[in-house]
Amino acid sequence: MRKSQIGLIAMLAAVTIVIAGCSRVGEDWKAAQAADTTEAYQDFLRQHPDSEYGVPAQERLKQLAEDRDWQAASKADTLDAYQQFVATHADGKWAQEARVRIENFQLSGGGQAPAAPGVTTAPAAASAATGMSAPAVKPSPAPAVTAAAAEKPTVKPAKKPAVKSAARPAGHAAGGHFAQLGAYTSKASAEAAWRKLGTRFPGQLKPLQPHYVVATSHGRHVVRLQVSLPSAQRVHELCARLKQQSQGCLPVG
Repeated sequence: MRKSQIGLIAMLAAVTIVIAGCSRVGEDWKAAQAADTTEAYQDFLRQHPDSEYGVPAQERLKQLAEDRDWQAASKADTLDAYQQFVATHADGKWAQEARVRIENFQLSGGGQAPAAPGVTTAPAAASAATGMSAPAVKPSPAPAVTAAAAEKPTVKPAKKPAVKSAARPAGHAAGGHFAQLGAYTSKASAEAAWRKLGTRFPGQLKPLQPHYVVATSHGRHVVRLQVSLPSAQRVHELCARLKQQSQGCLPVG
């Protein structure tokens, strides 16, 4: 057999091996996609670490991990669970939905819980101080001074809300007094939520008209569901009743 024929046979054999290898990689990739599990993609990457499908396999693994974490956060349905999810998947496809749910938790009072220790700790410290012998007598005039000083600024807070309500362009409906009932990723979601809330609280919400206010939260648009009432007192009364039934409500006007 001539050398040229031997070389040709060897070249054909090499081409056949390459084609077979490519065919096997393609088949394994299709099998991994069909299974669409973390284990399947990890197994594919172990067998074909330098494959052209390596990048999409890694991306799919990342997405599956996010979906798994999102299911866990949704099942727990707590402020802490959603905050941990956002910390891990800040730019994921579920990140904005998690942020909206965080806002709703804070709306219902979950975000205000850390302020409570600050209020209760100060009196505790004061009572502890008064229990001491000599230094405890000196702080006693201090409340009288702070109380007198506090009487003067009481006029200013009355003016501040007026300034804020006049400059209420983003995140609030214009004019009047409003209560915010939730935040959503789209107007359709906000409208669906309004229908559900109307069914849950017909006595409180049936006479009211919804307002869908587009705002920006963490650089993305959200739609805040608000209702208008004739006075600030009515807003606070509505929020108090809804919060008694575990429904978030925040006075915004």
